[in-house]
Amino acid sequence: MNVRACFVDAAGTLMKPREPIGITYARAARARGIQADPVVVEQRFRLAFREHTAKGHVQLGDGQAFWSPIVKTAIEADDDEVVHQLWKHYLEPRAWWIDTSALNVLGQVARTGVKLGIISNWDTRLRTLYNRFALDRMFPILVCSAEHDVDKPDAEIFRIACTAAGVSPSEAVHVGDDPENDVAGASRAGLVGLLYDEDTGWASLPDRIARLRRFR
Repeated sequence: MNVRACFVDAAGTLMKPREPIGITYARAARARGIQADPVVVEQRFRLAFREHTAKGHVQLGDGQAFWSPIVKTAIEADDDEVVHQLWKHYLEPRAWWIDTSALNVLGQVARTGVKLGIISNWDTRLRTLYNRFALDRMFPILVCSAEHDVDKPDAEIFRIACTAAGVSPSEAVHVGDDPENDVAGASRAGLVGLLYDEDTGWASLPDRIARLRRFR
């Protein structure tokens, strides 16, 4: 396989919230006088997110319409101010942690002539974070679902990324933490989908790409 491009998922793979969602949400709720237990809030958040996306809701525009019902369910309060404060919080780089080991390993991959890019199901705040973190220096290609009105695992979002990179799907790999959205979605689009596993981390990626290159 002639690997010419490597795309990575953003949230949960390349970037993670700096603290657990439940802690952040509960703190914002308590500031408004709403009683909230971080553990319970985290549980309700995860359930609400799964149910919301399962119903076909996608992140359009700045994402406030998408996140509002999830936040309100998580904190069990119909408070638009909490929604807005949390929306602003996650717009700031200080809310996020970027995996430096990922940057080191992907830098090695790039030095072999592979183009790097990001494919993410995210609202338009991702573009702001992308610029503030200067990720364009390493990842010249950013395909954000809200900017194209198409989410992973739809094959179209992967085709958009390949077109931007100037490669065919058969020349690209995509790395992500979601077995359906990232691995299966990429595979159906003609790319090689690789699952990111926190236990093994990023260290094995160069070898996995090298094995793909040897495989015909």
